[in-house]
Amino acid sequence: MRRFWRRSGRPWPVKPATGEALETGEEGGLRRGKPAYMRDEPGMREAETMADRQPPLEGATEAAIVCQGLTKKYGATVAVDGIDWIVPKGSVTGLVGPNGAGKSTTLKMLIGLVRPTAGRAWVLGRDVTAESLDVRVRTGYMPEEDSLLRWMTAEDALAFSRLLYPTWSDALFRETLDLFGLSPKVPVSKMSKGMRRQLALALAVAQRPELLLLDEPTSGLDPERRRDFLNVILKSVAREGVTVVMSSHQLHEVERVADRVAFMRAGRIVLESDLDALKEAARRIRVVFQGEPPPDLAQWEGVVRVEADGRFHVLQVSGDVDALIARLKAYNPFVVEVVEHNLEDLYFETGGKGGTRP
Repeated sequence: MRRFWRRSGRPWPVKPATGEALETGEEGGLRRGKPAYMRDEPGMREAETMADRQPPLEGATEAAIVCQGLTKKYGATVAVDGIDWIVPKGSVTGLVGPNGAGKSTTLKMLIGLVRPTAGRAWVLGRDVTAESLDVRVRTGYMPEEDSLLRWMTAEDALAFSRLLYPTWSDALFRETLDLFGLSPKVPVSKMSKGMRRQLALALAVAQRPELLLLDEPTSGLDPERRRDFLNVILKSVAREGVTVVMSSHQLHEVERVADRVAFMRAGRIVLESDLDALKEAARRIRVVFQGEPPPDLAQWEGVVRVEADGRFHVLQVSGDVDALIARLKAYNPFVVEVVEHNLEDLYFETGGKGGTRP
């Protein structure tokens, strides 16, 4: 008599004595001892062997994430193009870019779900190719599309997940469910998309991970639930010291929680910076002179660049802005004001050339 193990509703024949999968050939999707979905990608074993032989990059253990030439190609298509990136421990980084920029693929490589074509990456000091299991145990991951089993309730998900993570917290899981107002008895199949996102975050933070990778986490949430969702992330950072990388199209949400930002475009990180430092570097003073402007305005200390249209001037500035404003007021201008930039402004000035929205 044959026994069957079912995955995604499809029976797989196994040997009665050993439980080893029987060989059914390529068409059946199995080969001896290993289902098709577990088969090695071309070059996987070679990549693991090379990673085992190479020493860790200097500084890899001091940062939450270190990428060195990280690349992923699908045939002739380059999804991620040789990125070099360091994410400090304890930071909250917003990963921002248009659709197809490579954000999701990058996060999947960092969690070990996608194998890099070239380059290396370390997460929490572990090589993502050679030590992917250790990375997953210590990392909470929310994919853009949830992978929750539809027949499970939140209680079922708790019972299953607590077996996988040594740092799991039932109390934190229930606390997060209560914050969202989620019933532990409702099956996933009866939940809205927003409720499933809330459950996925509750499962991720209850692992008490050292790193959270969140791919479009607030998709499908109404404004009130988005606020609660972001508060859960901030609590995890404050209480547990978690490092967070959050990919999102909602720039105002990234700006609310992030202290660092990385702009990604065409598979490359075009700019990565501390968010406050980026805003500081992008400060402007708008001034309208009554008479002729100072002839040496561009040479003033603290003035980086001058854009002029008649008597209307925009100054890109650095350093002591108050001193510059006081000096400008000596010329009795009609208007002199500081222009603050938000993250959307910064995106279009740096990572979003060409008008492509994230």
